[in-house]
Amino acid sequence: MDVQMLIFISFGFHFLSMILCTNIKVLFGTKFHIKELDVDTGNVKLLVTNPEIMFAMDYDDKNKHIYFTQYDHRKIMQFPYPAQNAVIEKFVNTGSGPAGIAIDSENGHVYWTEYQSNRLMRCSVARNNEVHITTLTSPFSVRIDVLNRWLYVAERFARIIKARFNYSEAHGIVDLKTRVDYMDLDRNEDKLYWTTFHYPGNLKSASVRGCDVKTLYTTGHTDQFCPIGVYGGAIFYTSNKNLLMLNKTERHSPTSVYTDSNNIYSIYVYHQRGNIFF
Repeated sequence: MDVQMLIFISFGFHFLSMILCTNIKVLFGTKFHIKELDVDTGNVKLLVTNPEIMFAMDYDDKNKHIYFTQYDHRKIMQFPYPAQNAVIEKFVNTGSGPAGIAIDSENGHVYWTEYQSNRLMRCSVARNNEVHITTLTSPFSVRIDVLNRWLYVAERFARIIKARFNYSEAHGIVDLKTRVDYMDLDRNEDKLYWTTFHYPGNLKSASVRGCDVKTLYTTGHTDQFCPIGVYGGAIFYTSNKNLLMLNKTERHSPTSVYTDSNNIYSIYVYHQRGNIFF
């Protein structure tokens, strides 16, 4: 590696640290592994081996576990994090096509969507009290705002829904008009961010009320799985094997921060003070 490339990489991660603060880790899942990128240093390490495609993961910051869906095997799995030599174990069996997942650490609940079963589900972190909350149309990504007690669910080809935890109140707040697999909630800005699957591959945002819908960046990608994670001034997303970062404010062009040997299907942005993404 030549000197110019080393300088570029070092500057890139210094730039990320200034945007994000420090102690940021980006966890990402492929069909074979879950790995961790240290944003400060650029170091990547293997956390666990996972021979299944996983479309989502989230973190329980009270019990210090990562949870993730196994779509084809109808399971939710978990492993301790941070931990040395973490071991994956089954959390619960699910209906067909578990896709999105969100953890309510405060109240000890795990929420997930079942794309093929069209269900929004919940159970306790003790693995009991499983509840079928409601039936939706092709639900995929799910995020939660624990403080204000709202769920946000992306129906893959239709809309984003804002609902109370028990679904006593629900509103369609954004018409998607195209396929959306991945969505994240920025609790500091009260904004939702999502990526569109088909060309031209837009990164979009809206307020949690559903207004002020904007296209932040057009990737030019087509038919891509583009998981997304937002923290501070940065948006992390993927294009096949590439993990990229986009500055929320400038939005000129993304910075490539890592390239894997396999496609990346999920992202989680972790900060040591607690739960940041999904």
